Amino acid sequence: MQRKLAVTSFLFLLVATLFPITSSPATADSTWISRTNLSSVSLVAPAAKKNGYNTSLSTQTTTVALTYKGSASDAGKFAQINLFEVSPGLTISMTGAPKASPSGCEQQVLNGDSHSCMFALDGSGNAAIQLTLSGVSISSSFKYILLSGPNMSQTNPAIVSFAAPRSSIKAVSASVKGSLGGAAIVRFKITEDNVAVADMKVTMSFKGSGENPSALTLTSDSKGQVFFFLSNLGSKKPNTTVTATIQGTNIKANATVVWVKNG
Repeated sequence: MQRKLAVTSFLFLLVATLFPITSSPATADSTWISRTNLSSVSLVAPAAKKNGYNTSLSTQTTTVALTYKGSASDAGKFAQINLFEVSPGLTISMTGAPKASPSGCEQQVLNGDSHSCMFALDGSGNAAIQLTLSGVSISSSFKYILLSGPNMSQTNPAIVSFAAPRSSIKAVSASVKGSLGGAAIVRFKITEDNVAVADMKVTMSFKGSGENPSALTLTSDSKGQVFFFLSNLGSKKPNTTVTATIQGTNIKANATVVWVKNG
């Protein structure tokens, strides 16, 4: 039954994009939500910005939680999100499931169309589907609509665009001590509008003494922090300048390592 409804809803989308459709009580299907409103839908990702129903995502975004927040009166009912006008080069896949669920799409439309997601709501009328993105660029975009069921209604499109990260990065301490013959730890914190940003990719570099960097690409933790480790086994005394740059931007910050005995 669900498979038949999903196929029907996809065909409905093709027609609905050309002709406006209004709800009719006679065609209502009680197994589907009856209220289509994009205010119930959000794309949740680090540094995501919502403007009305439209969303701007960071070009660093690789995973997004597509969430539906409804009410308990819709518990167990079905809904569908369809993605379309996906930019060339941008690839989007959604978590699939053999049966529509609050966390998985029944993606059998047109032999596995990954841009159509029929899902079921949980006991609170909510759902969260993970989207995985690749091939993102600053010119990428796509649109999506919410459907309330076969032959019923759909929303106007919401637009998703991408922008270079706008976050700020600062050294937690502008100067830290490192141990000659040992190592040093430098910490940076990423924020946006004074809120810590997790999962932001940062490129690290350094000039001066030091070797064996922990990694040259780091990802911020839940507190927006990245930790950079650098050794100085040769006990060289010149200070080291460590630079952290948010990938895809010119946004950067510096910190100085002062190498001392027993630092």
